[in-house]
Amino acid sequence: RTDVHLYEGMVDGEPATTYPFSITQEVLRRGQERYNIYCTPCHGYAGYGDGIVMPRGLSPPPSFHEERLRQVPPGYMYGVITNGIGAMYSYAARVNPEDRWAIVAYIQALQLSQNATIADVPAEERAALEAATAADEQ
Repeated sequence: RTDVHLYEGMVDGEPATTYPFSITQEVLRRGQERYNIYCTPCHGYAGYGDGIVMPRGLSPPPSFHEERLRQVPPGYMYGVITNGIGAMYSYAARVNPEDRWAIVAYIQALQLSQNATIADVPAEERAALEAATAADEQ
């Protein structure tokens, strides 16, 4: 446990802006699976803070789509999952470090999916998307 980046989410005393390993499709799938198990009861499937336990009297967590949370580095989110914050308790004993990082990667994918613009689409795919959109509008 000497790898501070992996186990604490920190680099040079600050929340890490990078991941301690490559983020692949497999990692994102694992992150989605773990997110669906541990996070959706409060955060909801799309990350808006509208999980199934909210109507039962808990204060809703903030939406992952708020601008301030879209700007935080991955190490910050990792630290929140690890240590808890506010009403959220620590998941360090429930979710291993690699899975915590996978969840963070999946949350960032959720953020992108809900806030993407046409400019985020790779140029080589943008033309096909625009053509399909134009065809749908006719």
